[in-house]
Amino acid sequence: MFNQIKKLTLALAVLTIFNNTFAMEHHNAKHTATNIVINDPWIRSAPPNAPALGLFMQINNNSNKDIKLLSVNTSGYKRIELHRTIAHSGMMKMVKQDFMPIPAQGILHLKPGSWHVMLIGPKRVPRMGEKVIISLKFDNGTTQVVEALVKKGGMMKNHLMH
Repeated sequence: MFNQIKKLTLALAVLTIFNNTFAMEHHNAKHTATNIVINDPWIRSAPPNAPALGLFMQINNNSNKDIKLLSVNTSGYKRIELHRTIAHSGMMKMVKQDFMPIPAQGILHLKPGSWHVMLIGPKRVPRMGEKVIISLKFDNGTTQVVEALVKKGGMMKNHLMH
């Protein structure tokens, strides 16, 4: 009887290890299959009455096809828009975009004064050090969920915004 319990326990241990290994391989394959890697997602800290916040990150496209970021979602905001800052008549201007292109085998840097996401009309402005769950939807059918850290960010220098 004791040997049967040992064999059963050993069999369960092997099965558990196999199951965990399979689950990790499946997760890694799924993550690799998207070919999109998100690095350093962050939100610029702002005063409690701020009407909008900037979301920034680096998006790596490790595939051989161009990919587009179509939308960003999170709770607690009236709307979320994809933006790009451009020079127009000597002024820097934020322009709403329908999508953000990420070139094949390339990187899209979302940063102040360039491509960025505007989180508009926050119900509550998150404090520095908090994390916000963000969902990114791409035109290749994938969605990625990341945590964006609220931190102090550099201001654009020598540019006027309107």
